[in-house]
Amino acid sequence: MGHQKIDKKGLFITFEGGEGAGKSTQITKLRVPFEQKGYEVIRTREPGGCPEAEQIRDLILQSEQHHFDPLSETLLLYAARYEHVKKKIQPALNAGKIVLCDRFADSTLVYQGYAGGLSLSLLEKLYTLIIGDLKPDLTFVLDLSDH
Repeated sequence: MGHQKIDKKGLFITFEGGEGAGKSTQITKLRVPFEQKGYEVIRTREPGGCPEAEQIRDLILQSEQHHFDPLSETLLLYAARYEHVKKKIQPALNAGKIVLCDRFADSTLVYQGYAGGLSLSLLEKLYTLIIGDLKPDLTFVLDLSDH
């Protein structure tokens, strides 16, 4: 990683991967050198990350028993993501902080799009409509082989 000076805008880094892929471990490892250099680091997750989004997360996790339709689940995820971005991620970035996020929109593309059968075009439109221009500066995809 190069020596990048962070001025008015912070840095948004996301970590994607299945359960047990090591996202939390890698977030912890990356956090330390940033903090040692004096940067303020915000660690967060999706769905969740702020109280309102955590409430929606609880609803989604409870739904595993009742199975929301993929579109309904996606709309709930985007409601949570909107709250998360508005109340935690964007303010942190505006303050020049580094945001390390366990999952973000790529997970929605995988789980609700590729696996759930929703149109990728629809998911891209939802992203633009609800989240706008905010994109991660860097995404790490952790992929564990079965072997």
